[in-house]
Parts: sequence; C-alpha cells; structure tokens
Amino acid sequence: MTHVVILGAGIAGVTAAYALKAKLGPRDEVTVVSDKSDFHFVPSNPWVAMGWRERSDIAFPIRPYLEARGIKFIHSGVKRIQPDVIQVDLENGDVLFYDTLLIATGATGLTDEIPGLAEYTHSVIHVDQAERALAAYREFVRHPGPIVVGAAPGASVLGPLYEYAFLIDADLKRRNIRERVPITLVTPEPWPGHLGLGGEGASRGAVTAALMDTKISVICNARTLRIEPDTIHVVELDAAGNEKQTHALPCAYSVYWPAFGGVAGVRSAPGLVNERGLVVVDEYLRNPDYPNVFALGACVAQPPADKTPVPLGAPDSVYAIQKAGEIVVQNILAQLGDAPLVSHVPQRAKWLTDMGNTGAAYLSEPQVPLRDINWMRQGRWVHQAKVDFEKYFVNKIRLQPAAAAPSAASRIASLMTRVLAEKSGQPAPTPMIKPGGSGKPLEIHLPQEPCVELRALAKTLGREPNALATELLAAAVLDAKSCLDEPNVEAMARARRELLVGDLPERQPGVEFHGGGT
Repeated sequence: MTHVVILGAGIAGVTAAYALKAKLGPRDEVTVVSDKSDFHFVPSNPWVAMGWRERSDIAFPIRPYLEARGIKFIHSGVKRIQPDVIQVDLENGDVLFYDTLLIATGATGLTDEIPGLAEYTHSVIHVDQAERALAAYREFVRHPGPIVVGAAPGASVLGPLYEYAFLIDADLKRRNIRERVPITLVTPEPWPGHLGLGGEGASRGAVTAALMDTKISVICNARTLRIEPDTIHVVELDAAGNEKQTHALPCAYSVYWPAFGGVAGVRSAPGLVNERGLVVVDEYLRNPDYPNVFALGACVAQPPADKTPVPLGAPDSVYAIQKAGEIVVQNILAQLGDAPLVSHVPQRAKWLTDMGNTGAAYLSEPQVPLRDINWMRQGRWVHQAKVDFEKYFVNKIRLQPAAAAPSAASRIASLMTRVLAEKSGQPAPTPMIKPGGSGKPLEIHLPQEPCVELRALAKTLGREPNALATELLAAAVLDAKSCLDEPNVEAMARARRELLVGDLPERQPGVEFHGGGT
C-alpha cells in the first residue's frame, strides 16, 4: 500500500489529489492537508476586491469533495517537514508518514521586506485579503484620491498587477469619478509587459498602448523603499542598475504584490527549500536531495528568465500549474512503478487578463527565450473567456464522482423551501438561484398536464407562472449538470463558451500579434 501526502488544498493540490486517487490502486491512500477548510479560485481574487464577485462564488468547503473520492482531508497547518524520516508534523499534533510527499501549499507574501507594506497597502493573494481590499476600496470611493498599484522587488506572477489596474480604471469610469483619481503602476519590470518572461516581444507594445489609452502612469525598474500612510517612496533605476530618479507618490489607496516566500512549516524544512523558503526541484519537479518529495505551484523555486536591474520573479498561471500537475502525477506514478520520469521543460506561458469590458490573452512557447511563439490577442471575447474559465474550473472541482452524484431534487428543493418561506412571511434561506435578470427568451412548449400543474403551483404560491417556471428551470439545469461526468463537463464548457462569444454585442476579433525568435 502506498501513502501519498499532499500539503495544500488549492488549485495545485486538489487537482493533483483527484488525479492521483483516480490512478492509484484501491488500497493506496491519498491524504490532503491544509490550514484552510475552503478551496478558492485564486485568479478571481481581483474581481472579489472590486466587488464583482462574492466569496461564495469562488470559495467553498473542500472536505466533502475530497472525501467523496476517498481522499482523506486534515484541516491543520504544517508545523515541520522532516524528509530524513519521511515525516510531516502537523500543528494539530498529528504525525503523518508518507511514501511520497507533494508540496502544493502556495506561497506567502514577504511583506516585512519593505517597511509599511503590510500596514498601509492591500493584497489579493488570498480571498480573505481581497475582501479586506474591497472594504477599503468602498471607503476610498467616498473620498477619492491617488491610487498606486505596485509590485515589490522580486515579485512573481505580475499579470494580475496589470489586471487589477485596468479593473480599477473600468470601475472608476462606471462610477463617473475616474478623472478625479490618478492611477500609477509601480513595477520592477524593465518595461511594461515584461511579466518576468524576458525577451522583448509583442506584449511590450500592447501593454504600453493599453496603459496610455487608460491614462495609467507607469514607473518601471522600480524599487519600492518604504510606504507611509499617504505616500509611497520609490527609486527608479536605469538599465545599468544605477539610481535614475526618486519618487514620493501620494496615495489614498494601494494594492501591492509582495515577493513570494515559503509558508510557515515549509520554509524551515532542511534540504528542501532555498533562502526564501521556496521548494527546490529538478526538471522532474522533485527535490534533488529527497526524490520522494515533489512540489507544484507557487511554492516552487523558479529561476528568473533573465537578469534585470531590479530582481523579478517568474510568471505562473492556472494553465501552467495544470500542465505541471499532469507531469507531477505522471512522475509520482512512474517513480512508484520504477518507470522513466518525464521532464516538465520546456514550459509554456499562457493566461487570460481581464481589463473590464475587454481583455488580453497571451501565449509564449517555450516560456523562456529564445522562443518560437510569442502571441497576444486583445478583444472582448477574452473578458468572456475568463468568466467562462472560472465557471468551468470551479464546476470541475465541485464535480461529484459518478457513484456519489447528489439528489436530483437538491436545488429544486432549496428553491421550494425559499418560496414557501417567503409566502408564510418567515425568514427565507439565501437563494441558490438568483431570480430575475435579463436574458434571451427561450420558447418551451409544455404538455397540457405539467402546464396546468405549473400554473396551479404558481397560483398556490402567489407567484407569476412564467417567473416561477424560470426559477425552476434554472434550478433543474444546475441539477442536470451535477449528473455529468468530467468529459461531458468539459464538452459543456466548450459549448457554453461558443454560445456566449456568439452572443457578444461586439464580434471584433481584436488585435493579433505574432512574433518568432524573440
């Protein structure tokens, strides 16, 4: 019997746990450990920070979905990893012994590297932080002033930095106060759109043009020195790394990307981590000194793509984590079966960036220069694609195994409970289906008997028949989706995307950039 322990219940840890449990033998065990009881979809955190998503839209308890697959879940932080004795000590007092350990804890922000960073700026690394950023932003719009969106030296995954700046621009325009709010983007990158990838390609011109169009100022090669309650102090370097200019940026609201480091309990592991507490891995995503320890996601120590005047971390995305996760699962199974391992090099860079009503999609292959493909496209379809990808991924995590499909009456029963409570004047449960809203009419012809039953039910409940039918149908569609297996969920996601893109008011393909050898 093999025991695989996975530290972390996020995008990396949960998807790997699902895949491993499905491919290991019936007597093999998979245990997931996390200090948080909820799974949450990290790429949607900027939307939560803008009030465009609720926490409940992207976060939910993960235990039921793991245990439905026969995966053990332990809600506890990690106290210490002892790879010499293949042991993990947990904060709740438990001790786990493993045959294979997969570290997928994500990273923590090293906010103590810059004075005032933790006290006077906000972050969206976790949904809790995004909710606090939203509360501060709602207070800010009552008394608008300058905004600074920045990244500390050594920060990684800078795509959301631009995304958040563009989202703020779009939201302030909707509130008709954009002209009262100067926005400055502070980045350690040598130019806008570098993103830690190296190689000057299509992204530089496209990102620079987008910043100019939205009147967002940018300071590159920026080293943030300290942050005060209403001022951010930055030194700007030249291409040689010499001090070029200092800036004292007035600030009424700020969101910053800190440099990443390992989480507590991992960063102290002997022989596993670098000086920042990130896990050192080889091309097979396993630790060179302890080959039964693998790592995946933001907790992995990735070398920078090139040398820059201000240190810069490597990019990452859900796509990259998924592809690396496939390699990790394949290599864990190969190692257990004494089969050859597969390298995860070269990687591809691929992500979607929302810009309010539009967006940008980026593909770079391989991720590091010199590369053969450097592709970027902009258009409204990217915004819709990111919305759709969020729904697809969350549905995929919540997908029940075939043997544990929920009752088909679950959501309809919840709807009826709420409607009956409203009729009796009692406090009603929170609706799982949001009634109303706009949409295209759908012509449906019911046989006489169910049509009469619907009208009678509506009359009994004091509801308008068409409105009640709309809510019942919406609930029934969700119940039907819960019965699908994974291939059909993916097929439905593709069909949904095609329908939504086809219905967009603007069918402009956007601007396309191709480049090779950069």
